[in-house]
Amino acid sequence: MKYYELLKCAEFLQNFKHINSIIRVEDSTLKIDFQGLAIYASLKKRESSLFMCHRFISAKRYRAPFDTILAKRFTNAAVESLSVSPNDRVLTIKVRQKNSYKMTASTLLLEFTGKNTNAIILNESETVAEALRHIDESVSYRAVKVGEKLAPLPPFNIKEQPTDIYDIKVFLYDSYEKRLDRELESFKAVKSTILQKKIEKFQSLLDGLGSEDELLKKVMQESKKANLLMMHRHSLRDYAGECELKDTDGKSYKITISDKVQEKIDELFNISKKLKQKAKSLHKERENLTEKLEFTKHLLNALIETKSKEEAAILMPKRSAANKKEGNEEGFSVFFAEGYKVMAGKNERGNEQLLKSAKKNDIWFHIKDIPSSHVILKTDKTAVLPNVLEFCAKLCVNFSVFGAGVYEVDYTQRRNVKIISGANVTYTNFKTISILKSYDNLLGKTQAQV
Repeated sequence: MKYYELLKCAEFLQNFKHINSIIRVEDSTLKIDFQGLAIYASLKKRESSLFMCHRFISAKRYRAPFDTILAKRFTNAAVESLSVSPNDRVLTIKVRQKNSYKMTASTLLLEFTGKNTNAIILNESETVAEALRHIDESVSYRAVKVGEKLAPLPPFNIKEQPTDIYDIKVFLYDSYEKRLDRELESFKAVKSTILQKKIEKFQSLLDGLGSEDELLKKVMQESKKANLLMMHRHSLRDYAGECELKDTDGKSYKITISDKVQEKIDELFNISKKLKQKAKSLHKERENLTEKLEFTKHLLNALIETKSKEEAAILMPKRSAANKKEGNEEGFSVFFAEGYKVMAGKNERGNEQLLKSAKKNDIWFHIKDIPSSHVILKTDKTAVLPNVLEFCAKLCVNFSVFGAGVYEVDYTQRRNVKIISGANVTYTNFKTISILKSYDNLLGKTQAQV
C-alpha cells in the first residue's frame, strides 16, 4: 500500500470514534468494525492494503493467542487516536476500554511495510502484548516478542508520486476488486491444474482396469487346465516340459510342466482363484474410481464457477495432517465456511449418511424437483448468516449439475425432512434460494445423485 493512500484512508477513518470489534478473517487479514462500517486490513507480505467489500466469507474461526488478545482489547473500544507514522506506512490505532475495574489502553500497529508487514498489539506500558508475526532477533534487528519493548522502525524516505483519490470508499472497494481478481485468477490457475491432473489420473486408472468378462474367461481357462492335468495325472511325468492335452470337446491346451505335476495343478488352481477374486473386486474398484472422478469434476466445476477468492479457498483449503482424511473415506466431502461445518454428498450412499447423521436443527439443502447432492449445514443451534446459506446453495448446485442455468435450491431444518427410502425424501417448511450458474462445464455429464 502506498504512503499517500494510507494517509487518505487514515483521514477518512478519523471520523469514527468507536470500534465494535476486530477479528481475523484470513491468515493475514483483519476485519475492523468501525461503528458498523467494515474495513479490512490485508497484511500479506509485499501485498498489503486496506480495502472494503460487500461480503467476505471467512474459511475458519481463528483462536490463536493473537486473536484472543485482539478480541479482549478491541471489542467495544473508544478510539483515542488514529494516525499514520511520518514518512512510513504504519497505521497506529489507540483505543480505550472501560470496564468495572479500570480503563484499559491498547495500541494496534498495522505495518504495511513490505516484507516486514505485521499487526502488533501494544499494552498500557507500550510493550508487545501479541503480534500476528513474532520476529526473533536472529532474523531481524527489530525483534517482535511478547513482553518486550518494540524498537522503532528505521527512518525511511518515501519516494512516491501521489495521485488524487476523489472518493475514498470507491478507492477501498476498487482495491478489493483488484486484489480479488489478481488472487482469484492465480489461485484458480494453480488449483485447476492440480484437479485436472487428478481427473486424468482417475480416468487413466479406470481405462486400465480391464473388463470382468475377460478376467472370468481367464478364470475358466486356468481352471480348465488344472482339471485336465488332474484327469491325465496317471499318464504325466514330473518335469515333463510342454505337453498338449485335449478336453472332452476335443479342444487342445498347451501346458508347460516345469516342476512336479501336483505343484503345477496347485499353481493353476491358485491363479484361477486369484483371478476370480480380482473379477469380483473389479466392480467395487471401478465404482470407487468413478466416484472419485466425478467428485473431482464437480470440485473443478465449483472452483471454475466461483467469483470469490474466499469461496475458492474454502473449496480447496490448506489441509493439516490431522484433517487430511476427514470425509475422504466417507460418501461426502467436508468444508468450513465462517466457522460452520458444511457437508456435501458425493453419491447416494453419502446422501444417506448425511440424512442419518444430521441433527434436527441442522439445515438441509437440495435442488428443487431434480436429483441432486444433499448438503447439510451444521448450525449448533446458532443463527446463520445469509452469505453462508448462499454458499451452501451454490455448493449444492455445483456438486450436482454441470450445465449453465438458474437453479432453485430448497432448504429447511433437518427436522422437516422425512426419509421415504434411501436418500429419497419429502420435506416441508422450506425456503428457496435461486442460484445462477453461468459456466457450462464441458467435462462431461455425471450420473445424477439422488
